[in-house]
Order: sequence, then structure tokens, then C-alpha cells
Amino acid sequence: MFKTNRISKKLILLLSLIGVLAVLSGCMGTGQKPLGWSGVVVSDNDAIFGSMTGKLIALNKDASTPRYQVPLETTTSGGGCAGAVTTVGIYGTPVISDGVIYISTYGGKIYAYNQDQGDLKWVYPVTDALPAIVSGIAPNGDKIFFADTNGVVYALSKADGQKVWEYPTGAKIWASPVVSGDLVIVPGFDKKVYALDINTGNPVWTFEAKSPFASAPVVDNGTVYVGCFDRNMYALDLTDGSQKWVFASPNWFWASPVIADGKVFAPNLDGNTYILDALTGTQLKVINMTDGVASSPALLGDNVIVATKTGKIFSINIYSLEMKAVTDLALKVIAPVTVSGEVVYIHTQEKETVYAINPESRTIIWTFVVS
Repeated sequence: MFKTNRISKKLILLLSLIGVLAVLSGCMGTGQKPLGWSGVVVSDNDAIFGSMTGKLIALNKDASTPRYQVPLETTTSGGGCAGAVTTVGIYGTPVISDGVIYISTYGGKIYAYNQDQGDLKWVYPVTDALPAIVSGIAPNGDKIFFADTNGVVYALSKADGQKVWEYPTGAKIWASPVVSGDLVIVPGFDKKVYALDINTGNPVWTFEAKSPFASAPVVDNGTVYVGCFDRNMYALDLTDGSQKWVFASPNWFWASPVIADGKVFAPNLDGNTYILDALTGTQLKVINMTDGVASSPALLGDNVIVATKTGKIFSINIYSLEMKAVTDLALKVIAPVTVSGEVVYIHTQEKETVYAINPESRTIIWTFVVS
């Protein structure tokens, strides 16, 4: 009986994960393409993102005019949903380092483009492809780090895309890795958080929870903060992976938290943002966001900017813990929030549009509709 119950729980979790992915990405039925949920990265005068049409798009960040649109590879089978697909899904937000854009795709490729003109610098692998990639990329020093959905973590040379090392975890990975000091931190579907040596890929420590991890960790002041599908937010010691505290919630933490003023701002799929003491995990306040949050928030000055799945944008003051409504886009938002200067950038996954918003005046500066 015990074994049957255990199998049933695993089956329920698997079906739940499939259901959440379908709902969040909008992949329903057959013959659909993987949509992706790339955020926007802002650098110099560019606002750059991966579109649901399979393009790397660079916009003028002040005027929304496109500087270039680079189509990535196409594929005819697999993808994020059942059936044939015609464009590549882009789930990880592009990153920019030393004038080069790095972007991962569900088609199993990593691309490096020169930011200035959008011309291709290198691609990995050159032939064939890795398993699908949902993970974003973490650049650090002369390397970039990412993981594929077969659970392999990779380090590549930034200069030419040559593989430096790989480490197989043996289970799916959706989360983007984070680099802190000499460690690459990456959570996986095998219920573990891995800390790997940045130079060799050898494991330094692991932490195991009760359910899979899908969101990227956040490292602050020697602590790793990471949400889990067991409905817990964990605080782990960066040096050895030991648990400092755990906070239980009614639903999954899909979004990564923001750490500010000694507090953890952790949006949840239950429609609340939980504000916790960063040292102890003690709940300081719960704020009702009116809908679940899958988009990772961002810090802008003294405010945490949060976007709900239905496109309501709020700001939470890190000192007073008061929430103010910014605007309501009334569109699905899964991609992480981006801030630059005094501007918030939102990429919607419904009627695909990029918004530049001034949260102080609560006005939309410009919009760019992806065709």
C-alpha cells in the first residue's frame, strides 16, 4: 500500500508539472510551437529579448524601434508541446557580457552574437544539438554556464564556445544557474540544489528537498535563497549547503525572490507575496497580489516590482512594505521583470508585446508589438 501511494504521489506531481508548464507557456493541444518566456536585458542603448517567434530582437531602449531581428534555428519535431513546431522556443533571458549577447534555445543550441550589429560569433554545438534548453545563461569571467533538460550542467569558453567541462546530474533542469565566488549554483528536478566548482565542475555540496526545483536561486550575503515545488522557500548556507531556515507556503514558488533591506520578497503561485526576514525566515507580512505570480520580480530603487500572471503590475516599498498598483496590462506575463534606470520592461506571452513603463508616474512610455 505504501509503495502504491508513493507512486501515486509521484504521478500526481508529474502531471501537475506538465499542467503548469502548459498553462504558463500557453502550449495546449497538438501542433503548437514552444512559446518561451524570455525576459528583456538592457545594455547601453539596447533592450534585447528572445521572441516567441524565435528571434533575437534588439530594440532602442528609449524609442522601441528595432535595430535588428535575428531569426534563430527552426525545427520540425519535439518542442515544448506535442506535435510539429516551426520556430525555436526561447525560455532563458539573453545575457550580455563584454559586448556579446549569449542566448539559449529549446532547440538545444547556445548562440553568441556581437551586440553592436547582431552578427553571429559562434554557436554550440556546431553540429547536431543538445537536449532542449530551458535554462538561461550565467556569464562569469571567461566562461558561461547553463544546463539542459537532461540535467547536464555545462561550462563553455566565452571566446569561442568550446566546452570547458560538463557535469551530469541525471535529472531535468529548468532553472538558470547562478555564480557566486568559485561556485556555480543550480537546482534540478531530482530535488537537489548543486554547488559545483567553477573551474572543474566537480560538486562541492548538494542539498536535497522533497520535490523538484525549477526557479533560479538568489545568492545574498552568504546565503542561497531558492523556492521549491514542495511549496517551501529555502535559505541555505553558501559554503556547505546546510539549511539555515525553511518557510512553508500553500503553493509553489515558481518565481525567484528579491532580497532587499534584510528582507526576502517571495511571490507565490497562490497570489501572495510573502515578505520574510532574510536571517530567520520569519514572516513579516503577506501581500495579496490578486493573482498568482510566475514572473520573477526586480528591485527598482526602494521598490520591488512584481507582475502577476494576468499582467497586473505592482510596486512594493522595501521599507514601508506598502503595495501600490502601477498598471494593468491585462495580458499573460511569465517572463521575469527587468528594470534599468527608472524604467520597468515587461515582455508579455499573450499578444506578444514589450512594454517600457515608468512606475513612478504609472505611465507606459512605449510598446513594441512582436509580429
